[in-house]
Amino acid sequence: MGGDSLRHGRKRTARLSACLVVLALALAGCASIPDSGDVEPVKVSPQDESQVRVYAVPPPQNATSADIVDGFLEAMTSDDPDFAMARKYLAKDEANAWQPQKGTTVLSEAPDLEGPEKPHSADQPGLTYQMNGQEIATVDADHVYQPLKPGRYQEQLHLIQEKIGGRKEWRIDALPQGLVLGQSDFQRNYRPVDTYFYAKGDNWLVADPVFIRQRIDPLTRMDPITQAVNALLAGPTEWLKPSVTSAFPTGTQLQKGTRTLQFDDNNALTVPLNAAARTVTPLLCKKMAAQLFFTLRDLTSTRVGQIALRSGRTSLCSVTGDEAQAYEPGNAASQPDDAFYVDADGRLARLAPDDKKGGDDGNLVPGPFGHGAVKLDSVAVARDEKRAAGVAQDGKSLYVASITHDAEAGSPLVTSDGAKASDRLSAPSWDSRGDVWVADRDPGHARLLRFSGGASSAEEATVEGLDGRRIEAVRVSSDGVRVALLLTKGSRTSLEIGRVQQSGYGDHKKLAVLDLKSVTPQMETVTSVSWAGPSRLVIVGKQAGGVQQIRFIQADGSTSDASVLPGLNQVTGIAAGDKDSKPLVADSGDAGIVELPSGGNWQAIVEHGSSPVYPG
Repeated sequence: MGGDSLRHGRKRTARLSACLVVLALALAGCASIPDSGDVEPVKVSPQDESQVRVYAVPPPQNATSADIVDGFLEAMTSDDPDFAMARKYLAKDEANAWQPQKGTTVLSEAPDLEGPEKPHSADQPGLTYQMNGQEIATVDADHVYQPLKPGRYQEQLHLIQEKIGGRKEWRIDALPQGLVLGQSDFQRNYRPVDTYFYAKGDNWLVADPVFIRQRIDPLTRMDPITQAVNALLAGPTEWLKPSVTSAFPTGTQLQKGTRTLQFDDNNALTVPLNAAARTVTPLLCKKMAAQLFFTLRDLTSTRVGQIALRSGRTSLCSVTGDEAQAYEPGNAASQPDDAFYVDADGRLARLAPDDKKGGDDGNLVPGPFGHGAVKLDSVAVARDEKRAAGVAQDGKSLYVASITHDAEAGSPLVTSDGAKASDRLSAPSWDSRGDVWVADRDPGHARLLRFSGGASSAEEATVEGLDGRRIEAVRVSSDGVRVALLLTKGSRTSLEIGRVQQSGYGDHKKLAVLDLKSVTPQMETVTSVSWAGPSRLVIVGKQAGGVQQIRFIQADGSTSDASVLPGLNQVTGIAAGDKDSKPLVADSGDAGIVELPSGGNWQAIVEHGSSPVYPG
């Protein structure tokens, strides 16, 4: 049965009236196997289909009040068109007024029920049931996921007896708007998708995550591909909107009535748009198609071959995968993306596949960081792998130097006045524009700094919402639009993501990190973080009372049990490449540097080394 949907505590039992029919389908849409007739080719949409389909059933005659409550909560977990079966459990007026599209409340498990509570007087008819649970997230009407620190959820369902077919039947006449789902039901019904928009002033794409239905949307009747296109055309989320733009003209929508979009046999998709897109230039049209290409590429089980756009009967343009790469998210196209580390002597080395325990001096990079003119504590490698930014072993000074040829270290870009190493400079981070970011943790002069081009004078970024917390670490996303910050207050270090925003010109130029949002409210502490692609991070941390975990999370804070990685002890640093093909690398205390190849187990590769990093 649908995940948590039969585990609702007292008064929740599997009654026939509340039962959901669950069909496991080997192929979506197969009803029977014919034993006669001609063999005909069948077109199959390349998107993945869940093997589990859930259908609600209407309330039976003479159902008890508990049956009605159970049945309604079960029906909310189905894919029923417009939640028609769920509405049958509601009183007539409420059936018309209920708005499931208002948003979704996600509980750790489906709600427990208390009741019924009878009215205190005869002039207050009906019964009241109370839904209880632990609220862990919400999804708003714009499909944006927001994780929450687990908190108590309490809402009421009120029932009355309404005359139906000549009989008095229990129906719900007061309830919260939106859906209420346990976490497993939510994960069965919804899936994340990254929509893509252009970084302002740049020609590369930025991922903007939202949630869509796994199968047909009960409200719009759109399939997942069409839902994703529709979400893209609706524009960026409110949080990201100030820092990105869309190539689609204002008012661009799908052609009226479009509910299904299918790839053809060549994995090409034609997207029909309304008249607002008809007059776009060829270049702008290509950029529009590239946004669609990257939005849809993770929704299909096969490689997207081509995206074509049309408006009415007019073909506008098309892009292939190779053409779309010009707008690769985060400017990550054709980058080597090798891993690096600091060896036992404070020198920067490239992490080669054939590294032996103890490392190899032949892998040291050219320049002052490789030959030891500056002994390194932490390092960041530019995304073009031509320069690196390094913090010296005492944590006081930040240097930028070539790693492709011998050169002098030069003067430090900044020096911290912190009294001890932990109060000085954090590890640096590069963005896609070639700028270096670093946090000065000096309690008397804490600040977040950016060095344009890795060479000029520092720009101090205003960080709103710190509330007395200190920036412990900074990691800029590959697109340069978002920055992940580890923030410490007392014994707790939390992970929050802020939006990079720049305004003004010349002497009035202002740099800010705005709208911090917590993406790990359920973690007691986070000790290390790395971006792992356009919209994913890998973190090291632990939940209250738990042990250290390494896990992937999405940039909106959503996660799943499958995201927890194999155990590893005493991890002090973690790094991931922009591409999934690159193994994770970690600093694991006495074990030195280890890596986790795809589908494998952790392997020790450098016995005496630290601070493993990928470019960025």
